[in-house]
Amino acid sequence: MAYYIGQALGLVATLCCFIGPFWKKKWQMLLNTIAANLLVALNFLLIGKIGSALVLNLVAIVQSLIMLVHTVKETKVTTIEKVIFLILYVVLGFVGMITAPGFVPGISVDNLLELMPIVGAVLLMIGIFIRDEQTSRKFSLANALIYTVYDGIIGTTAIFANKLNGAKLLK
Repeated sequence: MAYYIGQALGLVATLCCFIGPFWKKKWQMLLNTIAANLLVALNFLLIGKIGSALVLNLVAIVQSLIMLVHTVKETKVTTIEKVIFLILYVVLGFVGMITAPGFVPGISVDNLLELMPIVGAVLLMIGIFIRDEQTSRKFSLANALIYTVYDGIIGTTAIFANKLNGAKLLK
């Protein structure tokens, strides 16, 4: 039963990604992003895919909350904050990977699969650092594509949320 609830939450996360661009204010978009990340994290948990992607969605929630505070206070995210989150994505992604059920040290298909969300998160953070909007979109698109492949391989309905995110970036 938990599996089906998790897959339903993946579809609700897709709905969040679909309506996200229609919000008029940045704080509304950020709340929507927080909701989508929370739903995807619950999706991973309930379908039994506990690993780097689950951990990275939790980090993304914290990052979005900090961005929400900056938006409300009308302040800018500092470079130090960006670097801290880049480090958090890498370190906590690896922690999620090595604590995943069934983790075996060494090179394996499962370990390479768990690296995909970490690589995607790093590409997204690089895109955040880049000032040129088109180049930044390319990094964000790479993140969406990596997560789409990852979600397809693990068999989650959250794959549709990542396809929507990728499609939005092609505009």
